[in-house]
Amino acid sequence: MSELIARFTSLPSYGVGALLVLLLYALESEIRFGPRARAHRAGAFDRKSTLAVSCAAAVSVLGFVLAMKSDSADIGVWLPRWFRTAAMPGLPITAWGGVVLGAIGCGVRLWAVLTLRERYTRTLLIQDEHAIERRGPYRWVRHPGYLGSLLCLNGVALASGNWLALFAAIAATSVAYGYRIKVEDAMLVRSLGQPYADYGRKVGALLPRIRPSQR
Repeated sequence: MSELIARFTSLPSYGVGALLVLLLYALESEIRFGPRARAHRAGAFDRKSTLAVSCAAAVSVLGFVLAMKSDSADIGVWLPRWFRTAAMPGLPITAWGGVVLGAIGCGVRLWAVLTLRERYTRTLLIQDEHAIERRGPYRWVRHPGYLGSLLCLNGVALASGNWLALFAAIAATSVAYGYRIKVEDAMLVRSLGQPYADYGRKVGALLPRIRPSQR
């Protein structure tokens, strides 16, 4: 136990902060309301998008772990020099910026979960009570939960202090969540029809849309 604590405290302070963000993200992943929301079995509409985002999360976490252990005798010796020397400029400020982004992402994701509750599922499913949500963060973006996950996972990658880990995380999460959003929007248009298509034109997927002022 003391050895585990020693490994934890040997990390730079921003590394400890990023680990706490990851712990919070993992705990949030278990906050589900109802058995259908907690189910791992993918429905017909999922099209392996849950697997894609899970793999993207693994890329972010693995990159962070390898960057944190790049100077250690047990793991660092096996890492190529080009990875060990890919330090970001502006440390530790840039890394602390990643911790802040990750914490904000966890907050946004939790807000989305508490707004949708039973409809916030692990995999893509259509439920009997499904409806277009316009409360909370859904007033501004269609997928605030995914926005929160992107901020969290890429924030942790930024907190790694390694630009290669950050690049890999951004590439993996962009592709995976882009695919997930495409699949989910298609599912919701098919299920909810024209009202969701209209909602999609008015509300951005991940960022609020700036509407021209009316004069």
